[in-house]
Amino acid sequence: MKKLYVISLFLFLTSLLAKAQIEDPKIEETQNKSKAKIIVYTKTGEIYKGFFISQNKDFLEIETESAGRLKIPTQRIKNIESLEEEDQIDSEEKERLKQVNPVRYMLGTSAFNYKKGGNYLRNNPMTYHRGVSDNFSIGVGTSLWALVLRVPIIYVNPHFTKQLGKNIHYKFGLDAFAGTSFESGEGAAAAIFNTGVTIGEPDLNLTATVYLGAISQVQRLNPFYSLAGMARISKKLLVVSEGFYIPTEFDGNTSFVFYGGRYITETASYDLGFLYNQEIAEFIPFGVPFLAITVKL
Repeated sequence: MKKLYVISLFLFLTSLLAKAQIEDPKIEETQNKSKAKIIVYTKTGEIYKGFFISQNKDFLEIETESAGRLKIPTQRIKNIESLEEEDQIDSEEKERLKQVNPVRYMLGTSAFNYKKGGNYLRNNPMTYHRGVSDNFSIGVGTSLWALVLRVPIIYVNPHFTKQLGKNIHYKFGLDAFAGTSFESGEGAAAAIFNTGVTIGEPDLNLTATVYLGAISQVQRLNPFYSLAGMARISKKLLVVSEGFYIPTEFDGNTSFVFYGGRYITETASYDLGFLYNQEIAEFIPFGVPFLAITVKL
């Protein structure tokens, strides 16, 4: 009888010990993870990655590639995650291409900037752009009309941006042109400032812009406005649209729309766009097509 009592007591205590080993929620997270890759976050900020070996109420044992087997006190553990889940997230982020040209819509700009230290070529107009800092870039170049009309044209495009909130960015930029005809000796210049706000992220956003400026011999321009947006619909394809509203004093107000698609790669973006308004639609129902390309050098 005494022997039976001792055995019963031993079994009872063993069951209590086993129950105590899984009462800690941190320990429960590691159950059934033998030979699984895990990440262990400690309360003091350390992060350990490795294969799960064993656990008890006092220690969690893992095997790492750099330090071999480690025993981590359970009281130091803040959280445990599956490494496979993190690897999957990282893989998805790598597969998601970043836009080479989040700055431009079809004609106007967003409140995003070219990458710091990055060099870019654009054909619309023919421009070399440099990302000077995270908030500032500048472009210099010319226009295709310089070749057609044999009029040297210089184009300058500084672009400043500032993040105001998580998904809110402010912009201020300038489009300046100057040209002189060798045949007539006459010149012309234009300076158009733009300022506005972008709401969203590079792959899904909306930008409202106000334009102010002047053209030589025309003097000051009346303010005009644009509303533009873009959205990614697949890994390499975005849709882009941009509408302009231009108040005029004599012939009523003028408005026109750019719309189209953008195909992106790791080093370039290709825009197939159309310029459309009611007057154009009388001759070309879908609008005037054009192609814009940006290449990262």
